[in-house]
Amino acid sequence: MKKDVLQWAAGQRVTKLIRKETLNHTDLIEKISGLDVYKDTQEAYLKAYEHLGIDIINRVPLENAPPPTPAGQTKMHPTLPYQVAPLGVYDTVMRHTYACKSVEQVWTLEMDQICYQDLMTPVPHSCKPDDIALRDQAIGDIGLYYPMLYTTLFMWPVEVLGWEIFMLAAISEPERFHDHFLIPCIKKSKKIIADMLKGSESPFLFLHDDLASHTGPMFPPSWYDEYIFPHYRDIWAKAKEQGRKIIFVADGNMSHFLPKLVQAGVDGIMFENPATPVESVIEHFGNAGQFMIGGVNTRILTTGSPSDVRQMLNDLMQKVRDVPGFAIASCGGLHENIPIENLEAYFEMH
Repeated sequence: MKKDVLQWAAGQRVTKLIRKETLNHTDLIEKISGLDVYKDTQEAYLKAYEHLGIDIINRVPLENAPPPTPAGQTKMHPTLPYQVAPLGVYDTVMRHTYACKSVEQVWTLEMDQICYQDLMTPVPHSCKPDDIALRDQAIGDIGLYYPMLYTTLFMWPVEVLGWEIFMLAAISEPERFHDHFLIPCIKKSKKIIADMLKGSESPFLFLHDDLASHTGPMFPPSWYDEYIFPHYRDIWAKAKEQGRKIIFVADGNMSHFLPKLVQAGVDGIMFENPATPVESVIEHFGNAGQFMIGGVNTRILTTGSPSDVRQMLNDLMQKVRDVPGFAIASCGGLHENIPIENLEAYFEMH
């Protein structure tokens, strides 16, 4: 419930385990809600959230979901450079054509023409104030709706340029890349955050940057120290001035970056496990006044048995029993690739 999240955010004791999930599993939603998720999408989602006790919520449909892409097929987006593939109630997208075909084109890229709304990121909804307010109203007291900026800084070039051109440009001419590409993106992110703060009264601000792969940093650590971390405090300064708590969202093995995030003023982290070990997150974000959202081993949830899932949850709860700011989550979302019997075992525990 929303009231539980607000108490938890304020450091007060709550009687339930706070839960965050992104639902995208057709069978689970329909089983819980008793509704056809494509004919009554919003009501099906709201009933599922309430029954499952999901408190921190990002996907709040306002209209019925479109028919999904058939299993085993892909299709091209009609206007944007993305390919669409089935994942659950809502499809997933993958960009196939990027803004530049060579490093040389990066230096002539018109940065003013890059728009966040043109990026089909994994974020369900926009960060515009009206959109945020509508979804906050729709979810009501069931839970706390949160918008999330997907491209805080590092993810701007990932989404616009793709990994190859991004890494070649950023390593070959780092200062030039910083000045030409990253500095304009800082301004874009600050503007988006200002809009988010207008639309949301949440105590949290969720900001996403996948700084690492499953093995660790993608660049030499010194590159991040020079061109990424010095800008973070400036990017979320307005939110901190308003007393909002920064929740940093990231996949990959973030162990190397956790102390740097604390130094940059991050209040909590939403992390992917097993990529980032739970023990590492507890070490840096397990104290009073800090928050850690995650902990569910997505590999076990997806490929293990129901008994494996139960054992994983028992082990997790032992590890976080003394962590006041812990909220359980499968941070990648609950999609159609997870067996329904595993999801039943997952939710019966809490």
